[in-house]
Amino acid sequence: MSSNFSAANAPALDPASQAELQKFLEQENSKARIQSQIHTFTQLCWDKCISSIGNRLSNNEEACLTNCVERFLDTSIYIVKRLESQQHH
Repeated sequence: MSSNFSAANAPALDPASQAELQKFLEQENSKARIQSQIHTFTQLCWDKCISSIGNRLSNNEEACLTNCVERFLDTSIYIVKRLESQQHH
């Protein structure tokens, strides 16, 4: 998702309000990207780990899902920290 927001789109806003709105839109776009990633990895982990649908997860399925989710979280945290460090340089 990309934002097409510019000063021309909101001529009635003062520069501080425009900057605040731009920041808000960027945050919302980031949230949308994260939600999309969560959906993608949920589907990937489900497809990888669940062999059949029943009343309960097997021990192997549960362990696989836990490991898959933990790797996703580890990777996401790494990426966020990496992006933050790049923004500060």
